[in-house]
Amino acid sequence: MNPMKRLLALLFLLQFTIISAQIWPSQTWSSATNLTNVMSSSGIQDLSGLHFNPVNNRLYVVQDTGNLRVLQWNPMNNTFSQIADKTLSGGPEGITQANLYANEFYVIDENNYQIKRYTHTANFSTVNLYKHWNLLLAPSTMTDTGNTGPEGIVFIPDSYLAAIGFISQQTGQMYTSVKGLGGLFFVANQDAGYVWVYDLNPNSNDDFAFVGKYKTNRTESCDLAFDRSTGLLYILHNISGSNSLEVTDLTTYVTNAGNRKFFIANDYDLPNTSDANDNIEGFALTPKCGTTATAGAWLCRDIESSDPAIMEQDVLRWFTPYVPAGTCTPLANENFEKSAAIVVAPNPANDQISINGNFDVGAIKLYNALGQLVLEKENFKTGNLDVSELSSGLYLVELRSNDTLYQTKFLKK
Repeated sequence: MNPMKRLLALLFLLQFTIISAQIWPSQTWSSATNLTNVMSSSGIQDLSGLHFNPVNNRLYVVQDTGNLRVLQWNPMNNTFSQIADKTLSGGPEGITQANLYANEFYVIDENNYQIKRYTHTANFSTVNLYKHWNLLLAPSTMTDTGNTGPEGIVFIPDSYLAAIGFISQQTGQMYTSVKGLGGLFFVANQDAGYVWVYDLNPNSNDDFAFVGKYKTNRTESCDLAFDRSTGLLYILHNISGSNSLEVTDLTTYVTNAGNRKFFIANDYDLPNTSDANDNIEGFALTPKCGTTATAGAWLCRDIESSDPAIMEQDVLRWFTPYVPAGTCTPLANENFEKSAAIVVAPNPANDQISINGNFDVGAIKLYNALGQLVLEKENFKTGNLDVSELSSGLYLVELRSNDTLYQTKFLKK
C-alpha cells in the first residue's frame, strides 16, 4: 500500500474508532500571545466569534454586545493592528465570509435568530446591513430557545460538498446549493449541539432552503471554522470545564435514532485558561496548505461585566505555530473550487450508485474503510455502478481520467 493509501486508510479508521483527545492548538493558554491590547481598550467584553480571511490576512472579531472589530495581521513580522471597530445590530455571536475577496461578511444574530449579510467600504468607514434571513421561519424547524440558540456560522463552497458527497438530512440525497450563492451556511447551535445547514438566496430577505440539522458528539456547539485547503470542518464546543473541538470531513451517517450525524476524524481538548473563566466561545485558524504565513489559531473568551476587570486584559490569544489537522490532498488550494468533481448518487446507496462528472472515460477503484481495494473497473464511463455485493459501510471512490484524479465517498446501507 502506497503512503497515500495508508493515509486514507488511517483517516477511515479514525472515523470508526474511539478517538483519544489531544490538546488544541497548544498545551497551555499562557503559552500563546495575548492580542487583547491590540483592540481598543473600551468594552472588551462578550467576545463570541472569530473568522480569519487568508486572502487579506484579517481576523474578524464579533461581540454579542453588537461590536465588530477587524485586526490586520502582518505575517512578515507577526504584528497585528486594529483597522475597524464598528457597531452592529442585535447580538452577533458568529461571523464568516462567503466570498473571501468581497467587502462583505455574514453574522449569526442569536438575539433575533437571523443570519445577516453586511456590506462595507474598503476601509470599513461604512458598514451596512444588506439582507437577513430569519431561521425561525419555515422551512426551517429551528425553535426559539432564548439565549441558547444559534452561536456560530461558517460558509462552505459547493465544490467541497460535491467532492465529499454531502447528504441532505431532509432528503437523504446529495445536496449542493440551488439558491445562487454557490455554497451552504453551517450554523452551530448551543441547544443540543446540532449544526444546522441552510441554502440562502443572497439577494432576497428570508428566502432560503433548509438542508437539515446534524448531530455532533457534544450537547452544545458555539463556533465553526472551515479549512478550505483540507476540506475539514472544525466544531467548537463550549462546555465549562471541558471545552473541546471536533473535526469532520463532512461525511455523515444515520444513527439508530434516525438522526444524521457527522463522522469525527479528530477530537481535541482546548487548553485551560489562566483563571476561573473558561468561557471560550470563538476560534479561527489559518489554512493548513497554500499559504506562506506561519500556521496559527486564535481563541477568544466571553468576559462578563461581573467578572474581575483584570480578565478583560486577556480575552484573545494567538497560538502559533501549531500543527493543523488534515492533508493537502485533494483540496490543496482555492483552485479546487473551479475544478471538476465526481458526484455519487444516491448517497447513502443500496444496490447501485450513479457516478457523474466532467470526465469521459476513466479507471475507477473503490476502497473500504480499511483502505482495501474492493472493486476496480477500467474504461468506466459516466453512469451506474453495481455495488450490491459490497458490505454496509463507508467507501472511497477514486477515479483517474486523463491524468486527473477525482475522489469522493459514499455510504452503503
